[in-house]
Amino acid sequence: MADDVSALSGISEKRSPERSLLDHVGRVAHNRAGRFAVQVYLSRLKPHNRQPYHIRIASRSFDTLLHSVDAQLYVMSNGDLVLMCRNAKIEDVDAVVLKIRQLFRADPLAAKGRLPDGTEFTRWYDFEADFEAFVEMVRGLELAARRARPKRGEDASAGQSVGDFVGQPLDPFNLAKVDEALQRFRIADIMREQPAIVIGTEGTEEILFMEKFVSVAELQKQAAPEYNLLSDTWMFQHLTETIDKRVLAALARQDFAGMPYDISINLNIKTVMSREFQTLDEVVADRTDRIVVELQQIDVFSDISAFYAARDWLRDRGYRVLIDGLNPMSLQYYNPGLLNADYYKVAWTNSFTDTESAQEHAETGALVDSIGAERFILGRTDSEAAVRWALTLGVRRFQGFFIDLVVKKQIEKRGGVPMASASRRR
Repeated sequence: MADDVSALSGISEKRSPERSLLDHVGRVAHNRAGRFAVQVYLSRLKPHNRQPYHIRIASRSFDTLLHSVDAQLYVMSNGDLVLMCRNAKIEDVDAVVLKIRQLFRADPLAAKGRLPDGTEFTRWYDFEADFEAFVEMVRGLELAARRARPKRGEDASAGQSVGDFVGQPLDPFNLAKVDEALQRFRIADIMREQPAIVIGTEGTEEILFMEKFVSVAELQKQAAPEYNLLSDTWMFQHLTETIDKRVLAALARQDFAGMPYDISINLNIKTVMSREFQTLDEVVADRTDRIVVELQQIDVFSDISAFYAARDWLRDRGYRVLIDGLNPMSLQYYNPGLLNADYYKVAWTNSFTDTESAQEHAETGALVDSIGAERFILGRTDSEAAVRWALTLGVRRFQGFFIDLVVKKQIEKRGGVPMASASRRR
């Protein structure tokens, strides 16, 4: 069996989580005692419950366990989580699995653990009894992932969508090459902006701020067309630090005195304390209250002490702090108000209305009230239904594709005259 695994793991040059898992299985094939694995079938959840940020949060649930026992976690291409353990307590692993089920409790499969047709949320493998079945399962995942992966010729074809983020996956060697390319790239050419608005009680709209951001798809197309910038979460995180610094350099050349709207910029926490941000801070001078600094939830919890230090420094200087990357699961998991930010951007998903019970809606409303509706921004607002849902909770701050259309129509109605800035009324 070990030879079979080793042979299979050499099929392709490209490394994938399935390939890494197969290599691991091959190494332990002759030492199975005390080893077991559990597969968490996130791929079987409803589509709106298995977005990339859902999978990231679920995988982070294992962090404490991974640091305390001999265990490795693999996030499969289809979103499933596979944990391999040696001499770990089953009850400790089961406690994490139950925690993940709680995170997805709005989904029928996670809530019940097993559906009437026999579909299960997890499957456990004892390597002394189920090793062959485990290997067959991994081989099946590897085959499915290979079939779903674009061929090299398709990667380079003109007809391939940039939004698919195809290309060679990042590794430490080509990461350095991409990083060098970004250092030379004129980032201002692909900077975009998107409005966040406040809807007044009389139905009026005002600009809360304009978010300045870089289109990653456009960045890949123009600066690194051979590489898939999103193929590895942590390597992409490193690239965002380079992107941050280039964005800050571009902003430092702007005229903040004549700025018609407040702006927001999405930064890594590490960047906030960088020399590049200090340079921007000197340029902004006494207009720091015109800038909102957006920090990602995943970055906040990767080093909470660094977040507190950055938050306090920013607010002491007059900047406003926004926590981005929140979602329905975040609201179930913890109270974001404990982070004491100025704004919290919660991404709209259909799960708010598709699976939300009257009790859950009331609980969300109570959470909004406890933090303050004026601090909530509904991000990724893609429909009028999303706006109506938020208004029932007292939330009046929005951003997203639907809001882009609203702002465009309002400007056209005014004959090209820009909308008012809410900051002028603060």
